[in-house]
Amino acid sequence: MTTLIQIFAKAAVAGAVKTRLAKQVGNAAALLIHQRLCRHVVEQARAAGADAVEIWAALDAQDAFLHSFGLPVFEQQGRELGTRLDFALRHGLTRHGRVVIVGADVYSLSPGYLQQAFKALQTSQIVVGPAEDGGYVLMGASHSLPVVFQDIPWGTPDVMGATMDRLLSNMISFELLPERWDIDTLEDVRRHAPELLKDLPT
Repeated sequence: MTTLIQIFAKAAVAGAVKTRLAKQVGNAAALLIHQRLCRHVVEQARAAGADAVEIWAALDAQDAFLHSFGLPVFEQQGRELGTRLDFALRHGLTRHGRVVIVGADVYSLSPGYLQQAFKALQTSQIVVGPAEDGGYVLMGASHSLPVVFQDIPWGTPDVMGATMDRLLSNMISFELLPERWDIDTLEDVRRHAPELLKDLPT
C-alpha cells in the first residue's frame, strides 16, 4: 500500500504569508521565515520515506518558490480549510493507499513523526497530530471521510475538540499522535525556533 505526504503551503507572496508574524516583524522578514519553514517541512517529508511527496498551494499554484523544490504542485480547492483538506485527501486517496497532510509551518515536524502517522493508518481510518494551540498539525486518512471536516470552527482553539466530536459521533477509528507546535507568531519563534530570526531584513 503506497503512501503520500501532502504539504499545504502558501505561495511566497509578501504581505500574504504569516500575517500575524508580519505585524510584528514586517512583511519582508515574515516572507523569509515562511520560506525557511517551507524548506524545513519539505526536507522532513522527503526524509520520511513515503512513496510520494507533493505540495498543495494556496494563493498561486504557479509560484516559483514552491516549484523550486522539484515536487508536484497542486492548487488547493475550496473556500474554507475543511473543503480544501477534504479535496486534497480524496485526490490523494485515488492514487495512494494512505495519505497524510501537514502544514508548511510545522517546524516541529520530523521524519519519525510522519512515519508514526503512516503506521497508525495501518489499523485506523484517521490519524491526527494535535497542535498546542487547539488545532492540529497533521491529518491523515486511509479512507475518504468528508464528515471529519464538516462544521469545524477553523482558526479557533476549538478545532481539535470539534474534530474529536466528529470522529467519535461517527464511530470512525482514529489514532492521536503526540502534540506538536507550529509557527504563527513572534512568540512562537522565540520560544521554539529562535534560529529562524537569524539574518532577517530589518
